Formats: sequence, C-alpha cells, structure tokens
Amino acid sequence: MIFNKSNLKKFNVKSFHFKGVVGISIGFVLLQILSYIISPASANFADFANLLKQSAGLGLLAIGQTYVIITGGIDLCLGSIVTLVHVVTIGLMDGKAGNIIPVCMLGLLIGAVAGFLNGLGITKAKIAPFVMTLCTDFILRGLIMVYTKGQPKGTLAEAFRNVGRERVFGSISVSVFVWLFCSCLFIFILYKTVFGKHVRMVGANMECARFSGVNNDRVLISVYTIAGFLAALAAIILTTEMSATSLNLGADYSMDSISAVVIGGTMFSGGIGGVEGTIAGTLVIRLITSLLQKANVVNWGKLIIQSVLILGVVASNSRRKK
Repeated sequence: MIFNKSNLKKFNVKSFHFKGVVGISIGFVLLQILSYIISPASANFADFANLLKQSAGLGLLAIGQTYVIITGGIDLCLGSIVTLVHVVTIGLMDGKAGNIIPVCMLGLLIGAVAGFLNGLGITKAKIAPFVMTLCTDFILRGLIMVYTKGQPKGTLAEAFRNVGRERVFGSISVSVFVWLFCSCLFIFILYKTVFGKHVRMVGANMECARFSGVNNDRVLISVYTIAGFLAALAAIILTTEMSATSLNLGADYSMDSISAVVIGGTMFSGGIGGVEGTIAGTLVIRLITSLLQKANVVNWGKLIIQSVLILGVVASNSRRKK
C-alpha cells in the first residue's frame, strides 16, 4: 500500500484504534449490565472492586503483551514467568520480613532476564517470536519442576500478606492501583515518548523503521524485557493475595493476556493498538469468567466464548482496515 494524502484520509491509525476501544468499552458496559441482571445482588461497588482486583494481575501481564503484539510479535511464556516467580518468591521468603525486598527484586530480575533472552533470540538469532517464546515457556516449566520437585515449599512473611489484604477506600485492593499506575505510565510512554513512537514504527513496517534510523533490535529487546518484567510484577502482586503455593498459577495467563490485547483492539499485524484498549479487554475477559461462574458453566465455556470473541474482533478489524 502506497501512503499518500488521499490514503491517509481513508485510513487514520489513531481513529481506527479509537473506534475499537470504544466498541470494546461499550461491550464491557453491556456485559456488566447483563451480570447485574443475572445476579442483582452483585450490583454494588464492592462487587465491582472485586472484579478490578481479579483483573489486576492479568492487566499487568497484558500491558507487556500489548507492546509485544504492537511490534508484530507474540509472547507465549508470560504465564510460566508468573508461576516461576511465584514459587521462587514463596520458597525463598521463608516467612521472614527481612527477605521481602531481596526476594521481590530477584523475582523481577528473573522476569526481566527471561524477557531479555527472548528479545535476544528473536533479534540476534533471528528466531520467530512464536518459536522463541514457546521454547522459553517449555524451559521455564522445566525449571519450575526442577526447583519445586513437584512439591513447592515455603511460607510468606506476614507483612507481605498484609499488602494483599490492604484496601483503599474500604474496598479497592492495592493491586488495582499498581495496575492503573502501570497502565497510565505505559500509555504515556507509547504515545508521548520517542521509544513509544519507535515501538509503533517497528510494528508498522520494520524496514521503513530501520531506514528512518530506528534500532529495531534494541526496541524489540526492550519490549520483550518489559513484558517479562511486568509478568514478574504480576506474579508478586498475585502472590500477596494467596495463602498457598500453586504450580498452576500462571497456567492460563499467556492466552488470557493475548485475548485481552486482541479484544482490546491491538492488531496482530502490528503497528496498531494501545494499552487503553487492553484495559477494557482485560475487564471483559475477567467479567466473562465471572458471568460463567454465576451461570454454573464450566471452564470450556470460557474458552469457546474467548475464541469466538477473538475471531469476531480480528475479522472486524480486517474488514475495517481494508
């Protein structure tokens, strides 16, 4: 496609994405109304605050996934990063308050290193993002089993647990504010900084970005590192709210984050998308799960609905882009 003034009038990237964000936001409101119809007792602020809390961990993960997909890539190992950081955090904390900061720093480092290695493999070894992150996922799963031997151990410090129990304004979890802060930060980075502009340029056309002086490798490595770091942060946030170790904590998070990003209007083809749509997509994913639980529908129902939603959004975006 040759871009000239007439083509730009026909296709404006910002307005294209904005329409997608508006659409998913309206969808979320309609789903919320449906939830209140199914369960009138849930029509209160406390129930909505609980939805936000349930969305926070996935929301953090989805921010990183948004940046990755905007560059035209995909990250399939974020869920395994969550689980690995989770079991390491509990295993090394050993119930001691003095271990909280060092263990959390180690967890964030693990996530960042995993993301950095993904970026390195994709840029320097020229491995496709799907293959690279899938193999990293398998490696991390193996490390989890080696570390835990199938029986995770350890205890959380009480002060660490208290962070998860803390509520602001009586109902809102601290994790929600962490999610919203990170969302605002990465929205600002994407739209108001040179790095954000380069991320979108790499996703739109990597060759044009290179000829424009963008260091594509540096951008991609940074994006995957950010995704790994945010996955580790999500793991720490989720761990504060748990009473026991789970080897399946991150099992669904990779696919759920992809679903939230795509439903939120970010396109697999790259270059178009944003965190603001992902916020709405995350809430939709968690609200669907909540609705299905209220309707006593088992997990396969969620998978079917998510798949249909993704297909519908991708098909709609493709038609509108043409």
